[in-house]
Amino acid sequence: MLKSLAEIVREKIDSGILPRDQPVKLLAHDGHGEPCTACEQPIFASQIEREPQYGGRGPIRLHVGCHGVWEEERRRRGCRPKD
Repeated sequence: MLKSLAEIVREKIDSGILPRDQPVKLLAHDGHGEPCTACEQPIFASQIEREPQYGGRGPIRLHVGCHGVWEEERRRRGCRPKD
């Protein structure tokens, strides 16, 4: 049985692959073919890559849609954006 993107993101949050805390900074730029941290598919140059920044942590790259799912799952766990 295939897992939904939300299920995959929840598992990655629970395992620490994707953080649940608020990033220090959020960048957006054209993709470079690197895999998305959530769905593991390449983010092509024709797509926007969202890159949440955390001090001392390796890069996190997300498709725009995957970023939205990650944000929603973080909110479900009580993390709120900074004002």
